[in-house]
Amino acid sequence: MDTSVLPVTCAAEPFMTIRKTAAGLLLCLAVLLATSSQAQTIAGSDSGLAIFTARLKGLVAEVRLNNPQIKAALNRVEAVKASIDYEKSLDPPQVAVESYQTPIASFPDPLKNYREIDYSIQQMLPFPGKLSSMAASAGSRREMIGQDRRALEQNLVREVKSAFFELYLIDRRMEIIADNRTIMKSFVEIARKRYEVGMGMQSDILRGQTEISTLASDELVLTQDRKSAEATINALCNDEAGRTIPFIPAIRPVPANYNLDTLVLLAVANRPEFASLRFAVSMQQNDLIAARRGFLPDFMIRGTYKQMSGYPDDWALMVGVSVPIAPWSYGKYAAAVDRAGFSEQESRREYENMKNMVLSQVQDALARVTSAQERISLYAMTVIPQARQTLQSTEDAYQSGKIDFLTLIDAHHLVRSSEQDYHMAVANLLAGEADLERAVGVSIEGLGGR
Repeated sequence: MDTSVLPVTCAAEPFMTIRKTAAGLLLCLAVLLATSSQAQTIAGSDSGLAIFTARLKGLVAEVRLNNPQIKAALNRVEAVKASIDYEKSLDPPQVAVESYQTPIASFPDPLKNYREIDYSIQQMLPFPGKLSSMAASAGSRREMIGQDRRALEQNLVREVKSAFFELYLIDRRMEIIADNRTIMKSFVEIARKRYEVGMGMQSDILRGQTEISTLASDELVLTQDRKSAEATINALCNDEAGRTIPFIPAIRPVPANYNLDTLVLLAVANRPEFASLRFAVSMQQNDLIAARRGFLPDFMIRGTYKQMSGYPDDWALMVGVSVPIAPWSYGKYAAAVDRAGFSEQESRREYENMKNMVLSQVQDALARVTSAQERISLYAMTVIPQARQTLQSTEDAYQSGKIDFLTLIDAHHLVRSSEQDYHMAVANLLAGEADLERAVGVSIEGLGGR
C-alpha cells in the first residue's frame, strides 16, 4: 500500500467536511430566514390592520362621494321629488276671447264693427282626492328610487372592496415570491458549492435557476394583475389621474361569531331592496286608489264676460261634469283599475320572493365566512407548521445526501403553496364579510363579538 497518498487524503477530508458544514449552515440559515420572514408575513400586525382599515375606509368614502353612477342616482331621486308637485297641481286655466257676428269686411280686425265679444276663463277641477292619491303615489316612488340609490351605492362599495381585497392578495403573493426568490438563490448557491466538491449535480443548479426564472415570470403576471385592480378602483372612485395604490400590509384576521337569526332580522329591517319593494307596494296601492277614483266625475267651471254692441254688458257661468261611467268610456277606467290591481299583487309577490332571496344570500355569505375562518385556523395551526417541519426535515436529509435537490424544491413548494392558500382564505374571509354586510344592508362591525 502506498502511504504517500494518505497525507493528501487526510488533508482533503477536513476540507470536504468544512465545505459540507458551510453548505449545511448556509442552507440552515436560508431556511431560518425564510421561515422567519414568512412567519412575519402570516402573522401580520396591529399597525398593518390600522393601515388596511384606513385605506379601505378612504376608498369607500371616495366611491360614495365621486362615483358618477351615484351622482346620477341622486339626480334621479331629485327628479322624482319634483314630480310630486307636478302630480298634485291643477291643470292650467284656459283663457279665451271670442268675437261674435263680426262683419267679413272688418277682417282681420275682430274688434271692428263687432256685435259681441266674450271674455272667458275656465278651469278643470278633479274630484276631491284624485290629486292627493297621485301625489302620494309619486311620493312612494321617490322613496323607492331613493332606496334603489342606496342599493346601487352598496353594490359599488362592494365592488371597490372586492378590488381592494384582490390587491391585498396580490401583494401577499408578491411578498411570498420575493421571499422565495431569496431562498431559491440560496439553494442555488448551496447546490453550486456541493457541485464544486463533487457532492451535487449541475442539474441541481439549473433546476434552481429555472425556479428563479419562473418566480420572475409569476411576478410579472401579478404586476399586471395589480395594475388592473388599481384601474378598477380608480374607475369606481372617478380618479382620472390613475393613481398607484401603495403596498398593502398583511393583517391578522380576528375570528367572529355571527348569529344567523340576528343577521336575517337586520336584513329585513335595513336591506334597501326590501325598503324599495315596500315603497313599490305603497306606490301601487296609491295607483289603485287613483284608478278607482277615476270612476268619479271631474268638474269644469267657466266664467264669461259678454260685451255686446248696443246692449248692456253681462256675464255667464257654466259648470260641467265628466261622465266616466258612460258605456264608451267605462272600459278605459275599468282597465286602469285592473292594471293597478295586478301591479300591486306583483309588487307583493316580489316582496315575498325578496325575503327568500335575502335569506339565501345571508346564509350563503355566512357559510363562506365560517368556512374561511375554519380554513385560516387550519392553515395557521396545522398545515403551514407541518409544511415547514417537512421542509426542515427535507433540508436535513438533503445535507446527509439521502434525498436529491428536486425533493428539497418540492418541500419548498409545499410551504409556498400552503402560505398562498392561507392568504387566499384571508381574502375569502374579507370578501365573505363584505358580501354578508351587503346581504344585511348595514355594517356588521361588532355583531360577531369582535
